[in-house]
Amino acid sequence: MANKKKKKKSNVTKALLILFTGTILISALAIFILYIYISNLMTDLPEFKKLEKYEPNLITKIYSADGVLIKELYSENRNPVNLDSIPNHVIQALTSTEDRSFGEHWGFNTRRTIQAAMMAVPRKLVGKNVHGASTITQQLARNLYNEIGFKKNLERKIKELLTSVQLEKMYSKKEILEMYLTQCLFGEGTYGIQSSAKRMFGKNASELLVEESALLIAQLKAPAHYNPFKKPERALNRRNLVLYNMLTMGYLERTEYDSLKLLPIVLNDKKKRQIGIAPYFTENIRKKLRDMQKEYDFEYLRDGLKVYTTLDSRIQAIADSCVNDYVPIVTASTKRRFIKDHRKGLKKYVHTHYDSTRWQFKMTDSLMIDSLAEAKLKPQIALMAINPKNGNILAMIGGTDFKEYKFNTATQAWRQPGSIFKPIVYLTALDNGYSPATTLINQPVVVTMPDGSRWQPGNYDKTNIGGYISLREALRKSLNLISVRLIMELITPREVITYARKLGVNTRYIMAYSSIALGAGSLRPLDIITAYATIANKGTHIKPLDILKIEDKNGNMIEEYHPDRSVAISKETAYMITNMMEDVINNGTGKRLRFMYDFRRPVAGKTGTTNDFTDAWFCGFTPQIAVVVWVGLQDPYYKLGKGATGSNTALPLWGKFIKKLYQEMKWPIEDFEVPEGIIEVEICKDSMKPAGPYCPRTYKEIFNKKYVPSEKCDIHTPRNIDSDDGGRF
Repeated sequence: MANKKKKKKSNVTKALLILFTGTILISALAIFILYIYISNLMTDLPEFKKLEKYEPNLITKIYSADGVLIKELYSENRNPVNLDSIPNHVIQALTSTEDRSFGEHWGFNTRRTIQAAMMAVPRKLVGKNVHGASTITQQLARNLYNEIGFKKNLERKIKELLTSVQLEKMYSKKEILEMYLTQCLFGEGTYGIQSSAKRMFGKNASELLVEESALLIAQLKAPAHYNPFKKPERALNRRNLVLYNMLTMGYLERTEYDSLKLLPIVLNDKKKRQIGIAPYFTENIRKKLRDMQKEYDFEYLRDGLKVYTTLDSRIQAIADSCVNDYVPIVTASTKRRFIKDHRKGLKKYVHTHYDSTRWQFKMTDSLMIDSLAEAKLKPQIALMAINPKNGNILAMIGGTDFKEYKFNTATQAWRQPGSIFKPIVYLTALDNGYSPATTLINQPVVVTMPDGSRWQPGNYDKTNIGGYISLREALRKSLNLISVRLIMELITPREVITYARKLGVNTRYIMAYSSIALGAGSLRPLDIITAYATIANKGTHIKPLDILKIEDKNGNMIEEYHPDRSVAISKETAYMITNMMEDVINNGTGKRLRFMYDFRRPVAGKTGTTNDFTDAWFCGFTPQIAVVVWVGLQDPYYKLGKGATGSNTALPLWGKFIKKLYQEMKWPIEDFEVPEGIIEVEICKDSMKPAGPYCPRTYKEIFNKKYVPSEKCDIHTPRNIDSDDGGRF
């Protein structure tokens, strides 16, 4: 009996020993497997150097020359924050809701982590994800490093835990909070509390009220789910929960909580993302930064650059206001012209869009005509202003609505310049020894084109005076026949193209034909304004400048830009063509500027109207600013309508802009400077030569000293005065 008991006891001992040994082996194996598992995870954790250097994706900011923030570029809408500038209630709302033991733990909450781990297995067995227990530091870890990921599983939790411990070793609690409030997504595409405060309330984070802070912290749990713009009730409930948490933690008194929870959510009125100031201009800047980033080793959407531009936000605002006011006016007049002439304007369109049995019926349908006009006749407008003295682009409008029409007409649209190109033709002659008093006969001319065809241009008003006309008068009246004879008799098309290039014009679509005299070919508004600004700058060309300097996020200079100057024409030539263009304003096709808009400052300019009234131009300048205006339809197949000239379609906008500009900017009166090489000579109006003592009708004309004619008037001499005809022809 004793042996049986002894044997039984031995068997129990042996079984316990086996069980213990098995447990040890299984535990060791489990520990080994866990070690291998964690070791493998460790290889996927962020490197030490990466942990040590916090570099969030930041916003690149574009500033105007007068210090206004005009655009932000980013992959993540994020602004860094300084904890010292953040109200205490932001931190209180955050810690009471997301991590109440933040000030005590060293990366993770031990109790909550163990509880979460104990629930991990049963949750996995029933197919649920592992979640919960994340501290602020753990949340920051997964937001900072892609290696951790956002997938809700055990692996992610372990990576979070290990990384958060390292973060706590390397950074203070204050630094962790700053990184968290800079890094995390708060909703509506904004990262960090500063950007979110701007988006939600239109204010800085330093100005947040308690209820506003609570609403922002409420977004952290699930930004899309608690979006106050789209789901206000959910957002309100979640905000009040944050306020309750603050009450629970002793950050709010009961009376405060009771009053705050009753407050409605008041959001920034500007719910839609703004396109910013001068969107066509800033889009040009964005493209330049994109093209530069490889050479300069930066990422313009991530590196928080500061870009300082030439744009003047005050001048841009005046331009925007004038264009916005003018769009309905020019749209109505274009539609009116189109409908008035609808049988010509619509016949081809309707015939190609409807079968032959219906198109004639459609031509009588006034509602169809009106709706078609509404759809097709939305004029586009380009306006560009440059400081001629330094080339700075001061304002730019490339279309009437950037949201619908992102194509920048000011810098990308190649349109026929028409008569606005004539000053370049005339200055080519002036720079080669001719003068404003040089005369050509105003009679019909036939030109044989390179392809053998015959071209017979005419004046816009269909009249031919028949006599000799001075270059001054011809430009003042924009006489086509004189411009063509100028090309045929005094200068060549190739010379004109050479001078256009010197003035800064891209001539890729300008051919060396006689038709260049009337502005055949295609140019951009940018080319026209560059050429006119060169004239205004006394003949010195400056490449238009849009960026002054670029700095990195720490204020270090990446690149600085200076005016690129080159002499295009002499000062004397620049002044003579300027003086002739002043005459266009005072007595010619641009005189509307004086009598309709009462603009009395020194100003020079030229109108432009192209074939079939497709494009309307006006470009002019004062000593302080050069401005071009172009008006046309997006599709050049459709015309502005009969009678839509540069004088009555483009000049009115130019006039409104320039008058309002000088009224608001209060620039001093400045005259065009007369170079030393310019002299005035008394000219006989009959012979157009220097007048003698017997000339009855004279006027003063300007000349380059080098080219003053020596031969005096040969009509009014003592001999002719004594003759029977009185010296008259």
